[in-house]
Order: sequence, then structure tokens, then C-alpha cells
Amino acid sequence: MGAAAHTIDSPTRARILAAAQKRFAVFGYRRTGVADIARAAGVVPGTLYRYFKDKEDIFREVVRELHESWVARAQAVLAEPGTALERMTRMGIASVEFNRENSLINSIFRRDDEIVFAPLIEELHDRLLKANVAMIAQTIREGIREGTIRDIDPERAAYVLFMTGDTLTQQRNQQYYPYGEVFPVFGDILLNGLTPRQ
Repeated sequence: MGAAAHTIDSPTRARILAAAQKRFAVFGYRRTGVADIARAAGVVPGTLYRYFKDKEDIFREVVRELHESWVARAQAVLAEPGTALERMTRMGIASVEFNRENSLINSIFRRDDEIVFAPLIEELHDRLLKANVAMIAQTIREGIREGTIRDIDPERAAYVLFMTGDTLTQQRNQQYYPYGEVFPVFGDILLNGLTPRQ
């Protein structure tokens, strides 16, 4: 029976994905095999092929679920009351928390070669970039309408904001400052600039 026959969610499929996420986060893509995932999920390797074509298919689904989870969290934060700037600040804080909770997605953000193989890195990063830029741009447009953000190109401003935050997450092993420490500084510079306050 092929993977297409079992596309609906099931407890077994969910267990496989949870086990795969942990294995990929700890051992990376290259050092994780289908047999490793099956063993961690408590199933025989053949069971995985009832739900997924191969290891790449499993990895893509793990990342898709993480991506959807982040987008849902970001949208919920952005839907809360407050000005556009307040909501974007909360989104940034939520991003720090999400990175702390999900070592795999954090590694993908940093483009860690041990975690994911090269052909997928750009594809996954591009998907994350587009979703985040769209959410930030929409919030900037709302801020322009409410008068809390000056008139600026929403898409390009959103791209700059995302890429700056993304660059902060990509420090190898956080060798300078951990993301959770530098993100508030980034937010402070963004909101208040570097000139002395009057």
C-alpha cells in the first residue's frame, strides 16, 4: 500500500512525525535513518512507508507542521489588540520563544548543514521568509492606516525587518550573543533609533 493511501492523520502517523522531529533535531538529517525513526516511534520500518515515501518526505512533513505551527502562533499574536508596533514586538518575542522551543526549526533558520541537506535549505528558508514577510507587511499596512507607522513600502520594510531578525538567528552556535539577548536590542534600535532621547 502506497503513501497516498494513508494521507489522513492518524495516531501512528503523528507518533512517527514526533519521533522524526526529535531525531532530526538531535542527530541531523544525514545521521537519521528511516529505521532510527521507526524504532523511536515504536513501529517497524515498513509502517513508515504506509504514510511516507522516504526520509525526505518525512522531513518535509515535519518542517511543514513546524512552519504551520509558527504561522498559527504568529497570526494569533498579531490578532491581539494593540498598535501595529506593539503587535510586531509581540511577534518578535513569540519568535524568540518558538526558536527556544523548537531546536530543529532554529537549526533550519541558521541553515545548519548537519540538520538539513543543501537542496532543501533554500526551499525551506524561502517558505519561511515569504510567510513571515507577508504577515509583517500586513501589520505595517495596518500601522500606516492607524498612523503609528510612517508611510513606507510595507513589503520592502517587512523584508528588511525579517532578514535582519533572520540574520541574528543564523549565528553559528550563537557565538557572539544568543538570539534571545540580541532580539530586544534589535527591537529597541528599530523603535527608538540610536540618537539620544530628548
